[in-house]
Amino acid sequence: MILKGTIYLTDKEEVVYSAPRNNTKIVSLDEDGILIQDDSILVGTCLLPPVESKISEADGNEQMYDYYYENHLNEPFQQEFMAALIAYLYKGGNLLLFLPAMDNYTKEKLVFFIYKVFGVHIGILYDPNPMNANCYYDERCIPIWLNLMFVVDVLDPYEYLSLYPEDAAFNNQFIMQKLLSQISPPEDTINEKINYVVQLHKKLHKEPDLRPVLFSIKGENLC
Repeated sequence: MILKGTIYLTDKEEVVYSAPRNNTKIVSLDEDGILIQDDSILVGTCLLPPVESKISEADGNEQMYDYYYENHLNEPFQQEFMAALIAYLYKGGNLLLFLPAMDNYTKEKLVFFIYKVFGVHIGILYDPNPMNANCYYDERCIPIWLNLMFVVDVLDPYEYLSLYPEDAAFNNQFIMQKLLSQISPPEDTINEKINYVVQLHKKLHKEPDLRPVLFSIKGENLC
């Protein structure tokens, strides 16, 4: 499993205050100042539904609520924030999110859309339904997690390629451009350079520690 840590949600302040801080980060989704803030608590209110969703909720329009919320989570700042959380899970850290109990609708939508967009199911502590209470990950989203971590430089290109599923396509132009920039394939045309990366991806699955030799011009080995 790529993500080795856990992610849970609570509405109980005492759970937050008693959580061990050595390998657990607290993420506050509290907009009402209920939780006493300190330097160890991350503010994660950017993950909450935007004002447009709340207006749609007041109007009884769930379809527009969902539309605005999903778009919100796909915006750059939210993507970067989730990249940081996913990187922490990747390194084996545990996350505890705090959301006040007053808004069950927001809680349900938060859990639903974080799973839909990022493949990360946030477990809800003390929920009697095991499907809600358990934290789990959708492995079909491994390319999404790796792309997010590579973009924010958590992974180098070789670690990224060694983890990227063998049967998954490279369909993100920005990611490919970054790979080409960091690996610098010793080829002439863009198609040859891309093919070099594709072949390197296959080789790294067999030999994760493989690193290409340096080149000068057209294949003259420097080392």
